[in-house]
Amino acid sequence: MSLFSENLSLEQLVSDNGWAEIPEEFVTREGKLAVIKEGRWFLPCETRAGWVNIRRFGSPILQWLMAKYMIHTAQVTSSIHAVSCVDAVYSQLKERDFFNKAVVCADPLLLKPALIEQMERMLTRLKIKRQLWNAYRPIRWYLWCAEHYPELGFCEIYASELDSLRIPGGPKGEAVRSLDPEQGPLHPHLEVSLITNALRTDTGTEYEHYQQRAAVALANTYGRNPGNFIALREEDVYDELDHPEDPVWVIKIPRIKKGFRSARSDFIVEALDKETFRYVQELIQANQAYESLVEVNDIVTPCARPLFRLDTPNHMRLQTGDYESAFHMYSVGFGKLLRDFVERMDLISPLTKQPMILSARRFRYTVGTTYAAMGVSRRELAYRLDHSDEQHVQVYYDIMDVLTYALDKAAVLEYSRFVHLYCGGATISADSIIATDALIVTDEHSQPGDVDAIGACGLNDLCHKFPPFSCYLCPKFRPYKSTIHEYLLDSLVRMHNERPESQTLGVHRVDVILAIGQVVKMCQGVSA
Repeated sequence: MSLFSENLSLEQLVSDNGWAEIPEEFVTREGKLAVIKEGRWFLPCETRAGWVNIRRFGSPILQWLMAKYMIHTAQVTSSIHAVSCVDAVYSQLKERDFFNKAVVCADPLLLKPALIEQMERMLTRLKIKRQLWNAYRPIRWYLWCAEHYPELGFCEIYASELDSLRIPGGPKGEAVRSLDPEQGPLHPHLEVSLITNALRTDTGTEYEHYQQRAAVALANTYGRNPGNFIALREEDVYDELDHPEDPVWVIKIPRIKKGFRSARSDFIVEALDKETFRYVQELIQANQAYESLVEVNDIVTPCARPLFRLDTPNHMRLQTGDYESAFHMYSVGFGKLLRDFVERMDLISPLTKQPMILSARRFRYTVGTTYAAMGVSRRELAYRLDHSDEQHVQVYYDIMDVLTYALDKAAVLEYSRFVHLYCGGATISADSIIATDALIVTDEHSQPGDVDAIGACGLNDLCHKFPPFSCYLCPKFRPYKSTIHEYLLDSLVRMHNERPESQTLGVHRVDVILAIGQVVKMCQGVSA
């Protein structure tokens, strides 16, 4: 009992009822050790810091009960669930400084009416805010305490009333349904193209830059939760055929959903496209500058080599003896990599005209809507997004009728201010003396020198891309100051709106459209 605020009457109740004392350590459902030091529990959570300050609950009775409930949930469900439940009880019941006032309350008879009044205030507040789902965990805590420890100030009759309440689920997928421009799926043409181009043009060589590129590329490609990505290790990227001359690179992504005691107890193997592999491989190479060793009691212990690693070992994991995962970062660290990439690359959303908001959840929504548009089955989509059941992916199919990403010329010219896909030179006058073999024409019937010529090429060899469309994405291109670019823009916008699913240009059509928009603005003498 000395680990908490001392209370003789509570100690007597524990002794009289034969209740088990609070242990100083126990093993969680994941099979890892949890320890208590100075009134704080250290739980080995994989995705966040797992320490819990028991003393903040004020009353010695509430401190003791919260420790008991935390141990129960950590052993039955998971450590992360235990931490989340304790945090939810505190955040929802702390109104009116309840826990600080409860410090002097050592009598269960006095605590009982105060708890009921606080629970009722919480329910009233959440009903007014239309956020009743936030009451679920505090209610489950009260029911558990009333069932196991009613002698400590929990009313069994009131518990039965709480149990009869219908608590709705949270508004999952609301940002997807509303296509929220800040929290919903990223616009596949305007925002995703901007992110892809930023990845390709990023030349940063600091260690964090390699981490940022790999984080953005993986989130954009697979749409998993941060917990999936932070559990990755270098060994999870490998050549499936083990053929050095013609490798087939894959990535083994850990699963984190229900039924798994640890993220690394089950995996989904995914193919790695060339660009994503490049960013991941660069990060692995950058990781080689760091050792994964910790010194414990003057003994050097090797640790796993995570893909997204910390510079120094995680203090919380060292406290619980989880040396294997000492260098794995938390989910908040992964989210920070995405936000830092936006700030460093100055990504401005064409839709909101504000810095783009990037999160693993937004990438997840984007991948989900993309797969649904491709006609992937619900079962397959749930598996690919690591969902626990098919019900959670229904929202992506519900919005298919409103997912129309039409473009018009005025919008393209406006968006081109933010989506800088054109990387060629400045415009040149149409009467400039250009070698005939360096002219680019709009179709195979045109001849060098015709009015249809769109500009000059700095490439001496034959272009194996897809001119003239690929020219607008080429750094060697110098466009004529001509209205021909507007003609091409009108044609491609019309083609896109008639057949948005078709990409028959040989290069990504929307990228070309946005790049041409920049050239049109340049020809008009307007800075894009």
